[in-house]
Amino acid sequence: MGRYKDLPNSHVYISNSNGCPQYYLKNEGAPRQYVRKKDIKHITRFAQRDYEEDMNRKLKLLERNLADFLELYDVNVVNAYDRFDDSKKHIIKPLIETDGQFIDKWYDEHPGECNQYPKDEELKTNRGEIVRSKSEKIIADALDKYGVPYRYEPLLELGYSTIYPDFVILNTRTRKTLYWEHLGIISDIDYATKNLRKIRDYEKQGFLLGRDLILTMEESDKIIDVNLVEQKIKEFLL
Repeated sequence: MGRYKDLPNSHVYISNSNGCPQYYLKNEGAPRQYVRKKDIKHITRFAQRDYEEDMNRKLKLLERNLADFLELYDVNVVNAYDRFDDSKKHIIKPLIETDGQFIDKWYDEHPGECNQYPKDEELKTNRGEIVRSKSEKIIADALDKYGVPYRYEPLLELGYSTIYPDFVILNTRTRKTLYWEHLGIISDIDYATKNLRKIRDYEKQGFLLGRDLILTMEESDKIIDVNLVEQKIKEFLL
């Protein structure tokens, strides 16, 4: 608030006369001064200062209330189930599903490697999946590096079609499921056209690009950008 230190301790007051606002400037202990319409621009700094001071007070109060709440809040209540030994966990149904339980259930609900089309047996991810391209290995290993749950080539019913996205992935923070498609040879017109139609089909079924669908691509002479892969993981999945 230092930019208002040169202002006198005056405040703007408003009254209505026949439905029209009338502006006054008043200093404590002094009579109020009427502000003519042509001079209203000269009192805007007074009004702005009062508004910002009021906002500052409210934000400080909110900050104190949040600090008090966090002091009392026990974040471990969410993971109270994990503090019991395994024998007792076996007979307890947690009121709040733990992250580990949710992830295990997610894996059960999203089986991978459903596409039976033959693939190169030499390309293995760090987790042991056999993938179809070096770029898919790069993506899988990056997901594994950042601890993102994923399945390779799940089955997805997209309208009347059955497709096999490259990856289905889980944002564990939001518990949201997304799909990742990598377009490997966009310089090929037929390939690019086919995959643009696939993206259109995704969006027609409610999987919006940038919200539910992550896309990477490369050309025959330009390999996948690893930094961009990691940037997308950080942006959408962490």
